[in-house]
Amino acid sequence: MSEFKIIKAGPEQIEDIINIAHATWPEAYAQILSEVQLNYMLGEFYNKPYLAQRMEQGNLFYLVQHKEELLGFMEIELDEKPGYTKLHKLYVLPRAQGLKLGRLLMEEAIVIAKRAGQQGIFLNVNRYNKAQQFYERQGFSVIETVDINIGNGFYMNDFIMQLNFK
Repeated sequence: MSEFKIIKAGPEQIEDIINIAHATWPEAYAQILSEVQLNYMLGEFYNKPYLAQRMEQGNLFYLVQHKEELLGFMEIELDEKPGYTKLHKLYVLPRAQGLKLGRLLMEEAIVIAKRAGQQGIFLNVNRYNKAQQFYERQGFSVIETVDINIGNGFYMNDFIMQLNFK
């Protein structure tokens, strides 16, 4: 895996993050969300001002890179709830899936969280998203079921999954 490296993203990579999301979401969510909801969520959560604000608030973004090509990203927030890091986003381009890049990003998130003295990591995943199986293989388990109103009549129907370090 040494040909892949993880780099910390800054404001200059926001456009790259948006591009990866737009290339990944249609495949990840086509069977789960309507096209209208998918486009609404991409517009709400993947625009320059929104992502820049999240960076300014201290959320950490990382990209996985092969040579000069960016293949995926994640966003984490330390202490989103006391002692726990939230993994807000983890996406790998469809053509790069199967290369264990999601696991590489997850391992980096765990290292960062442990270094910060966190007790664990949690995340939200759509209840019908096959990524749930990936998270289970990484040691996460479902701790809660939530329906989050995101506006425009749409809801995120999620499981909250958590990995405890101890």
